[in-house]
Amino acid sequence: MTLSAPLPTRAGADRVFLDCAASTPIDPEVAQEMLRVQAALFANAASIHRAGVRAAREVERARGIIAERLGCEPGELIFTSGGTEANNLALKGVIDADPRPVKHLIVAAIEHPSVLEVADWLEARGLAAVTRLPADERGRIAPGDVARALRPETVLVSVMHANNEVGTIQPIAEIGALCRERGVLFHSDACQSFLKAPLSSDWADLLTLNAHKVHGPKGVGALFVRDGVRLTPLLHGGGQEAGLRSGTMNVAGIAGFGAAVARFTPDESARIRSLRGEFVSRLRDALPEVTLNGPADGGAGNIINLALPDRTGKELARALDRLGYQVSPSSACHSTKLTPSHVLLAMGQTPERADRALRVSLGRTTTAAELDGLLVALAAALAGETP
Repeated sequence: MTLSAPLPTRAGADRVFLDCAASTPIDPEVAQEMLRVQAALFANAASIHRAGVRAAREVERARGIIAERLGCEPGELIFTSGGTEANNLALKGVIDADPRPVKHLIVAAIEHPSVLEVADWLEARGLAAVTRLPADERGRIAPGDVARALRPETVLVSVMHANNEVGTIQPIAEIGALCRERGVLFHSDACQSFLKAPLSSDWADLLTLNAHKVHGPKGVGALFVRDGVRLTPLLHGGGQEAGLRSGTMNVAGIAGFGAAVARFTPDESARIRSLRGEFVSRLRDALPEVTLNGPADGGAGNIINLALPDRTGKELARALDRLGYQVSPSSACHSTKLTPSHVLLAMGQTPERADRALRVSLGRTTTAAELDGLLVALAAALAGETP
């Protein structure tokens, strides 16, 4: 393949970041808001003096912003240190709080490790039997498979909303409805989909969110817990967050989460989805040999998982990095391992095919020019033209 453009050479601040499914660059205005809060509202938000009350009000302001976008009551949001803690709290908390002597958990085989490894932990200790549901070739979990896996002793079903490697959107409204009919709690990890795809708190009993996937800070997330759902807390201490998450509040981080949510508008989501569609079209024209992993409709709208013959994803990612384009062979939690993606294996791919996967993921900072440059860089990497 030949594209009429010079070989890109980028270094330092000019490097192009296209790994937004792993983490997003923090919005500069969000960072400024956090600095303001850190300087002016440094008191413990649990303190009853005036400075503490001001800090607590900042927390509640952010809680209200996030709750409004999710469509839930502010009191149903529990702030955590991130998506991993929220997923752990959802699964361990529900299983431990359920009084039945025999318990059953259903998870999708394409979940984030912070769900799958919790399921393994619960199973290894005899706390719950676990069913792991495979996906189809596009990464979709069939509601019928969930229905068939339900047992009288099923306590919880956990199916993520948007997959972090291929972007597939799961039918969680339908899955949540059938769980509700059977009296089973339903949890969904919505870290990748929040603000990028339609999402409602009506669809689940528990939803996991985090800030750093929407141009907010790392180290802060939230768990939506529907009123009436019983959880055993992971952390015990001062009883913050309605007794479900003890610990001094990260006021600046929470404020940053709220600011990031306020700034990630539906127009931004539409622009990102449009950029993805245009890039995929040009990619197919430029590289007819490319195959795409995941949904035909674009799923979450910001992830492109592609594969090219005779090159592993890790090889291409390293070559593109040398050319100034930062992408990933899989999720950040998997990319340093020697084994192929568990998501692609669960979708029925062979280890050899799964090992060729390369993930490009877009965010609010992504431009059309950057994606044009990536096409040139891909051609150069395939031709061996790297520094």
